[in-house]
Amino acid sequence: MPIDPLVLTFALGVAARLARSDLRFPEPVYEALSIYLLLAIGLKGGVELSHQPLSHVALPALFAVFAGFALPFILFPALRHVVGLTRTDASSVAAHYGSVSVVTFAIATAYLQQRGIPAESFMPVLLALMEAPGIIAGVILARSGGTAGAPVFREVAANKGIVLLAGGIVIGWIIGSEGYAPLKPLFGDLF
Repeated sequence: MPIDPLVLTFALGVAARLARSDLRFPEPVYEALSIYLLLAIGLKGGVELSHQPLSHVALPALFAVFAGFALPFILFPALRHVVGLTRTDASSVAAHYGSVSVVTFAIATAYLQQRGIPAESFMPVLLALMEAPGIIAGVILARSGGTAGAPVFREVAANKGIVLLAGGIVIGWIIGSEGYAPLKPLFGDLF
């Protein structure tokens, strides 16, 4: 069985990073790709959510929110005391583990689809739900264990990634498959 080009491209990126290559997307291209990926994943997740009874999604959604919030608190002590990171660095890294990498999610999703490996169609919804709790937990940890007030929640809710993922999900859920059909060549097939 031949090796998948997506896996090889991912491996190239890892190898370039390990070799400390100066290979980078120009910032405007990186920004455009980020916006595209976030919106495409959100739209697809919303369309799939429109086909699901909410009772089918509720338990996995609750678990995703819990995991997104709890993981940073579990990892923080190890990053702080075993690895020796500063409070700010440890909380930042822990928050990243509470949220989910959209690029890794996109690559894993494409890989599973190419292999015909089934996965729940509402996974993009869980991706979106894990973003905010991980960030909120990271902010709480960075503030010396303080609490996160309304300004923190507003900042997290207004975050570009959250707005695009959650907005895409809501739009996809509202328009369903019929409304998504004209967008599919750009946000489905090209993705």
